[in-house]
Amino acid sequence: MRTWPRIGLAIRLTLLNAGIVSLAMLAVVAVMVLTSERAMREHLRESVLAELDVLVADYAIDGFEGVIGFIEQREHFRSDHHGRSYRLEDAQGRYLAGSWPLWPGALRTDGNILRVPNDARDPPTEWWIAAASLPGGGRVLVGFDSIELNAVMRTIHGAAAMVLLITLGLSLALGALIHRAALAPIATIRRSAEQIIDGDLKHRIPLEGSGDEFDALAATLNRMLDRISRLFDGLRSSTEAIAHDLRSPLARHRSRLEQALIEAPPDGPQADWLQSAVDEVDEVLGTFQSLLQLSTVEAGAARDGFDTVCLARIVADAASLYEAQAAARGMTLACRSTDTCTIRGDRHLLFQSVVNLLDNALKYGDEGQTVDLDLRCADGFATITVRNRGSGFAEPERAFDRLYRGDHARSAPGHGMGLTLVRAIARLHGGDAVVRNVAHGAEVRIDLPIGH
Repeated sequence: MRTWPRIGLAIRLTLLNAGIVSLAMLAVVAVMVLTSERAMREHLRESVLAELDVLVADYAIDGFEGVIGFIEQREHFRSDHHGRSYRLEDAQGRYLAGSWPLWPGALRTDGNILRVPNDARDPPTEWWIAAASLPGGGRVLVGFDSIELNAVMRTIHGAAAMVLLITLGLSLALGALIHRAALAPIATIRRSAEQIIDGDLKHRIPLEGSGDEFDALAATLNRMLDRISRLFDGLRSSTEAIAHDLRSPLARHRSRLEQALIEAPPDGPQADWLQSAVDEVDEVLGTFQSLLQLSTVEAGAARDGFDTVCLARIVADAASLYEAQAAARGMTLACRSTDTCTIRGDRHLLFQSVVNLLDNALKYGDEGQTVDLDLRCADGFATITVRNRGSGFAEPERAFDRLYRGDHARSAPGHGMGLTLVRAIARLHGGDAVVRNVAHGAEVRIDLPIGH
């Protein structure tokens, strides 16, 4: 089967535009031509009847002699674009004047127009004839040749064809220019995409600043590229963190296993040795479990199960869960939630976000200090804030990196995924999370849109 080459979008749009404009112009020209032809035919008809009325009026004044003189005067005039013929008969049907040879049998004297072919012309035309009875019993016939009508209509048809050809040519030319200019941003986007495919992941689609649909598309694609870039950066940092954080427990575990192959541990410490090995394996598995959960949240699969959630209830439950842990460290957990705002979301993930924040705040806060948990709803957003008193973040800009743990946190249990998961859950719900160091401590805030 023969495969025809595909036509580009610019050509298709140009042809479509030219077709639409040409069809519209064809409709306009057709209406004008039909209206002109109708007006010309009506003019010819009225001219025949008016000439007939003149002959009848002339007979009323001068009788047959006046009509015969009028006919001779009219037929004496000759023109290539003008043709007239007459016939005058008396009451007995005898011919008196005029060049029309025989009275047409179908012609009545009631003023109706009879159209008779005129083959003497090249191209052929028509005689438009009408007849009237004279008061004295005679009758008179008037015929006008349609040559003038045909000539005018040929001129109009030629002009209409010329207009259509000019319209088609202009619409093709202007359409090509317009669509070429309109599709230029697509070419820019394509070139940018090819540059990114070739490895320049930092390249972004340039914005023209016009604010049109193509600028909006370019801005959206740039945001998508930023998101992909962040995911790549997160993957890269995760790989580095996994290599850094899991190397030590796996190396220790391998060393112990090698030592056990050489010399089995004594019966007394064997249980402790096995428990330590299990703990280290659990730490590795916990890291991978956190990574899997983060991937699930970032994929957005939980959106299908969103329901109406009361944030005040979630905050209260999380605070109740950690009150005992705070008391064990001599710390105070102050929960302030005067609002009862609700959002669309996943209760378990939102609860886990608050729990992660409280766990970090208590873990890295100074003993004997206060941890604040606040919920506030205003300006279309629900804001959950957790604040502790302590050393704060060593590198706040890296707080949400996967598996990132500051130097002061490496001695504490954990996988470095808590805040990363908090931000992923916030973004899943259409919001975001931010961290900052405050006076004598650190603060983490989650902003969630109400009604999302």
